[in-house]
Parts: sequence; structure tokens; C-alpha cells
Amino acid sequence: MWISGFAVGIALATQAAAPVAPETARWPDSRPLTHLFQNLASDIRHLPSIPSFQMLAAGSAGALAARAGDHETAGWAAAAGPSSYTRMGDLLGVGALQGGAAVATYAIGKLVHRPAITHVGGDLIRAQVLTALLTQSLKYGVGRTRPNGGSRSFPSGHTSATFASATVLGQHFGWKVAVPAYATAAFVGWSRIRDEEHYPSDVVFGATLGLVVGTTVTRGHREWTVVPVRTTGGFAVYVVR
Repeated sequence: MWISGFAVGIALATQAAAPVAPETARWPDSRPLTHLFQNLASDIRHLPSIPSFQMLAAGSAGALAARAGDHETAGWAAAAGPSSYTRMGDLLGVGALQGGAAVATYAIGKLVHRPAITHVGGDLIRAQVLTALLTQSLKYGVGRTRPNGGSRSFPSGHTSATFASATVLGQHFGWKVAVPAYATAAFVGWSRIRDEEHYPSDVVFGATLGLVVGTTVTRGHREWTVVPVRTTGGFAVYVVR
């Protein structure tokens, strides 16, 4: 995820510089560090919306459907034993790494005087802050035990953080960036199940939370919306342009 963000930043930095005034007008700097609480208050006010309610409804239905297989999946993961490939998923989903990559993207934009990169970095920072607030609030409020016996299982923070970043990148740059970004986020979610850190329903709702936050932060310049929808025998993800 953070690799995708840096790749986008480097690509934008190497393009021919556009006139400062028009680019600045198109990509305003939200000043996510100095105006952290102002931006957070604004994003929270914009959370209640029809798209958000639709995604939450679909994601909640998907989490309920997945809940039926939670313990069976956890039993399979326990019987399968440790896995080496999931270590990368654990690393990519850490909130500190996701937040650090967001700050780095913002800093790169400032250093190379590219408002487009600065704007994307600002959106990534705002998404991580709001995602962390909502995720941790739910974790402490629900208090679900993890498959491995740990605490605060619901929802998956690794999954919500990576899906929030993927949504911001997808809304800004379209499917060519969204596909690898969401694939990375999905891998992170799967790795949490495989490592007995989360149940499938934790991951489904974590992904939903990331989608909601990402679309809220990028309101006004979205290109598409990704909506999890319950289907017969499971759930699917619909992409609406």
C-alpha cells in the first residue's frame, strides 16, 4: 500500500511542472498536520451520508454473513500452523507504517512543490486519523476476543487502515492504482485471518470502515465507489463509477 503511494508520488513528481496558481487551485492543501483537529471535525460531520449508509449497511450484512464461518475458519488457521508469507501483511497494515507513509507523501509534495502530491498526502493523513479513531472506538466498545485469545478483535485495524489508503488512492487516480492498492489491502486482511489475529467478520467490517472513511475524506473528487454487497451464499464487491 505505502509502496503504491510512493510510486504515485514519484510519478507525479517527475511530470512537467504545471503553472503554480491553477494547480494550487485544483489541489488545495488541507494542512493536515497544523489543522488536524479542524479537518477531523469536518470529516466527522461529513460521515453521515447516503453512500456511507449504503456501504455500512452492505458491509454489516457481509460481516454478519461471514460471522457464520468465523470459528470454522479460525479452527482451520490454527490447524494450519504458522505461515511465513503473512508477515508482510502484518507489516503493511500497521497503523504506524500507513500513517508514516501518508506523512511522507505529504512531505514529498511540499519538498518538490507539487500541490497534487501534497493534496493526496493530506487526504491519506486525514483518512488514517479518522480510521484510527473509529476503529479504536469500536474495538474498545465491542471488546471481542481474538481467535488467538487476545483482546479487541473487532474490527480489524490493519484492514481498515489499508482499505482507507487504497480508497483514497483509487478515488484520486482511478482503477490502475486502485487495483493493486485494493489487492494489497485484501492480502493484509487475509493475513490477519491466517495468523489467527482476526475472524473473517472482523476483516469484512474493517474493510467497510476503510471504504467509508476513504470516500468521506475524498468527497467531491471521487471517480468511483466500491461497495461490499451481501449475495446468496456470501458477499461481493461492486464497483460503481
